[in-house]
Amino acid sequence: MKNLIRSITYSVIIASVLFAASACGSSKDEVPVAADSAVVQKPPSETVAEDETDTSVTDASYEPLILDDFKLITLDGEETSLYAYEGKTILINFWATWCGYCVQEMPVLDAFNDRDDLVVLAISVGENEKTVRKYIEENGYSFEVFLDESGELGGKFGVTGLPTTLFLGPDFEYFYSFPGMLTEETLTEILTVIEGIREDRN
Repeated sequence: MKNLIRSITYSVIIASVLFAASACGSSKDEVPVAADSAVVQKPPSETVAEDETDTSVTDASYEPLILDDFKLITLDGEETSLYAYEGKTILINFWATWCGYCVQEMPVLDAFNDRDDLVVLAISVGENEKTVRKYIEENGYSFEVFLDESGELGGKFGVTGLPTTLFLGPDFEYFYSFPGMLTEETLTEILTVIEGIREDRN
């Protein structure tokens, strides 16, 4: 089996290299989303030296970060949760209708949402149902849309700019948080790396 830590490190490198410094502020007034209760952490590979003989973190000691379940509110005001989407790779996308970069990446997310093995959970931060529904219906997007009007959920995950996308495995394992606009190429690269990591464990 390939070295797990090398695979995780590669995922961080891919996302960092492909990351275009493109993110809107947290709100129209540039008020940051509170991040004092952030639960997302970076993969442990960032503490691993480039020398392959480093043993500070090993395949055996690596423990996946599994996200706890949390509530999601649909545009219709109905309540569901993260764990309702078990079995697929999950992209949690924090966005807003006023964010230009969010608007640009929406068609890409919508196209990937058509895959049988992946689901996009688009969480609108700081906007009401009427505004979000109008935008989604006008553009005909089919991905799952939820509301975070208070910004509490965004704050829980340390979101300070939009768009921000979290990548989770089918069992809710956290892999990476990408701050900025995703392109088709970037998204494909990150998903390929994640799939490689999961295959290496088997």
